[in-house]
Amino acid sequence: MSGDLERALSKLRFDDQVIGYSLMTKGGRPFVSFSFPDDLFPRVKESISLYKTDLRLMTIDTDKGLVVLAPVDDNWILTVLYVPELQLGLAIAKTKNVLRMLEGIELPPPPEEFEEAVESNLEVLESIAMQAASTAAEAAPTVEEPAPAPAQEAEELSPEDFVVTSDTVPKKGEAYATALSLDSDLYDEMRKAYRNFGFDILMLVDGRSTVAAIADAMFQPVVKVAEVLKWAASKRIVELPRAGEAAAEGVTKKPSRFVKCPRFEGDLSKVKPDHLAVVRLCDGTRTTEQIAEAAGIPAPRVIHIVALYRKHGMKMIGKTI
Repeated sequence: MSGDLERALSKLRFDDQVIGYSLMTKGGRPFVSFSFPDDLFPRVKESISLYKTDLRLMTIDTDKGLVVLAPVDDNWILTVLYVPELQLGLAIAKTKNVLRMLEGIELPPPPEEFEEAVESNLEVLESIAMQAASTAAEAAPTVEEPAPAPAQEAEELSPEDFVVTSDTVPKKGEAYATALSLDSDLYDEMRKAYRNFGFDILMLVDGRSTVAAIADAMFQPVVKVAEVLKWAASKRIVELPRAGEAAAEGVTKKPSRFVKCPRFEGDLSKVKPDHLAVVRLCDGTRTTEQIAEAAGIPAPRVIHIVALYRKHGMKMIGKTI
C-alpha cells in the first residue's frame, strides 16, 4: 500500500508545476507533507473546517500560488500548491489524475497520535494497512480464479492513420491509465518524445473537450497538440477518427490551424513597464508567435506575459487559419 501511495504522490513530487503537497486528515492536520509551506496550513485548515460537512474539490488563491484541495476518502484530503501561472483547469486536471490513482488504494484512518507533516508517516499507514489485510485474509474464503483467455495480437498503428482537426474530440483509450503511470514503459516513451507536454495534454482529455479547447488551455497551437494526440492514438492511449473514417465523412486529412490571438482590453497604466511592448501588440489580430517576432523576444516569454494579464483585461480571440 505504501509503495502504491508513494507512486501516486510522486506524480506531484516530480511535476515542475507543483511547489508542494500534503496529505491531510479531515480535521485539517498535515499527516505527510512535501515542500508545502507551513504558513499556508492555517488557511487550508480554516477552509476545511468551513466546508467540513460538504467538502468537494475546491481551490484557494494565495500569494504563493494556487492551492487545490481534493477529498480522497472519508479520512483524507490531498492538498496541492501549484505555481501561480498555471491555468486553473490544468491544476484541477492534474489533481484529479492523482485522485484516480488513489482510488484503488485503501487508506486506513489516521492513528490517533502522530507527528505532523512527516514523510515517514507513509510507513505508519502501511503498518496499519498490513494488519487489516492479514485479518481480512484469514477470514476470506479461497476462490479459484479462471484461466485467462489467450491474448490476441493487436493491430500495429501509425500516427498517420489518424486525422485531427480543431473540432475533434479525443477520448481516452485502453492504454490511457498506463501512459500516466510513472513506472510504465509507455510513460517513459512519451516523456522522452514530448517531456511534460504530452502528460499535460493527456490530462485534459475528458471525452468532451475539443482539440481547440485543449490547445487554448495550454496556450499552444492546434497543430502541436494534434501531433501529440496522433502519436497517443497510435499507442492506443487516446481514441481519434481513423483516416479512412474521416475521408468517408468528408474530413480533410490536414488539420486546420485554430489559433488564439490575445487582445488586451484593460488599463495600460497598470501594465508593468517591461511588459508594455508586448501588451500593446495584443490587439486580437496576432498570435503569440507573431507578437514574439514583432517584439523580438522568445515566444515562451510572450505566453508568460499574456498569462499574467488574463485576469486583468486580456482576452483570447479564436480564429482558424
